[in-house]
Amino acid sequence: MFTEAVFQNKTSIKPSSINSDFVSLFNKPGPYYSSYPILGEWKKSTDIYLYENALREFALEQPDRPTYLYLHIPYCAKLCYYCSCRIRISNNRTRINRFVKSLIQECNMLEQFFVKNKIKPNIKEIHLGGGTPSHLTVDELGGIVNSLRQFVDIDNLDEFSMEIDPRTVSSKDFDYYASFGVDRISFGVQDFDPTVQKNINRVQTFELIDSLMEENIRKQFKGVNFDLLYGLPGQTLRTFRETTRLTKLLSPERITLIRYSHIPKKRKHMKMIREDDLPDESVLPHMFVEATDSLINGGYSWVGIDHFAKKDDQLAIAKEKKEVYRNFGGETPGFTKDIICLGPTSTSSFGRYYFQATDDLQEYERQINNGIFPISKGYVLNEDDKIRRECNFELQCNQRLDTASISEKYNINFSSYFEKEIGELKNLEKNGLLYFSKDQIEVTTVGRYFVRHICQIFDTFIDNSSVYQVHGP
Repeated sequence: MFTEAVFQNKTSIKPSSINSDFVSLFNKPGPYYSSYPILGEWKKSTDIYLYENALREFALEQPDRPTYLYLHIPYCAKLCYYCSCRIRISNNRTRINRFVKSLIQECNMLEQFFVKNKIKPNIKEIHLGGGTPSHLTVDELGGIVNSLRQFVDIDNLDEFSMEIDPRTVSSKDFDYYASFGVDRISFGVQDFDPTVQKNINRVQTFELIDSLMEENIRKQFKGVNFDLLYGLPGQTLRTFRETTRLTKLLSPERITLIRYSHIPKKRKHMKMIREDDLPDESVLPHMFVEATDSLINGGYSWVGIDHFAKKDDQLAIAKEKKEVYRNFGGETPGFTKDIICLGPTSTSSFGRYYFQATDDLQEYERQINNGIFPISKGYVLNEDDKIRRECNFELQCNQRLDTASISEKYNINFSSYFEKEIGELKNLEKNGLLYFSKDQIEVTTVGRYFVRHICQIFDTFIDNSSVYQVHGP
């Protein structure tokens, strides 16, 4: 189906090389694995003892293990029609401040848990996500950071990042963010085309973004991230080509290039988007391939599934060293592989455990007021889950799986353990998506566009029988 010989650029393929098989497989549904198993397989649970015992087990057994701390701030000033995050629209400062007090209380609860159990956590990264963290006042953000300082050495973090809605900030705000210890900022750009912006209810001009990329702001941070979405209403190959050009002109250190998922049955506000305005599915592979090729030619390194980083950025360096990892926020340099999360809907992954907090804000605040961590779902990985997760993450993050290392680490014979999966992977090898060598599986250049489909073969929770059947009848 796909032949490496037809692709002259070994870092990416050319848009002119896309054929019908490519389009068909690219558009096949399947998970973008940020966890294994995926969130839909986790079990409903309010067992606070399981959570606390799991956290205690992780922290005591691996006390020096670098850990990532995520805080979810759900409030936004205005509704973006494309958004699939768990958010709340409000400009009621009393309501928002009440939530902030609950989040600070949860931070204090975590700190007290560590003190009670004589644990000194090795927190090396913090991310403020949402929602819109920049929708909070400077005093509210300062209160949150001060609560974190009780158990986190913020001055010696590897990274402290924060998501920002460009419409909610002034240049002065960045001085405060930097003073709190934030050293990486992320802008939700999505698209620069005025018609597309109007269609998604997120109007923010190129000039606005440009004004926030001035040297006096950028010099305070080690990196700026952009989020871009393709598949939005009103987008065409031409308009998205221009968005890519303008993005390169502004030159952020990192870029995520994510496919818009239109799910109006799950996110009712997406009904505000006219389905007739959505680009045809056959165009989407062309958008991604063309943007990928353009960014690579513009000096960016393609990392994992849909991330791009300048060659001197830690994420690109990690890619060269085959040390990239993936968490619920996407590809990371791999400094940390365990994440403890605070705030509603947040998802934690540490040791052999997954947990998710409730998405009901009233329930969240009620639980916190009662001194209870607001857990609503969880999952305990067995040995097979851990093996399959590592196979999945190595392939999607680093495009290579050392099968001999897996055999040694987990005391298995890879070939016999994955006999069924190897048969399926061999079909993908015939179609040019990967290479098998003695002790290694390596994703090809063209296979990178389908790495999540390759990973799906290791997933025992879903039917992957059609993944590798890429030929027509």
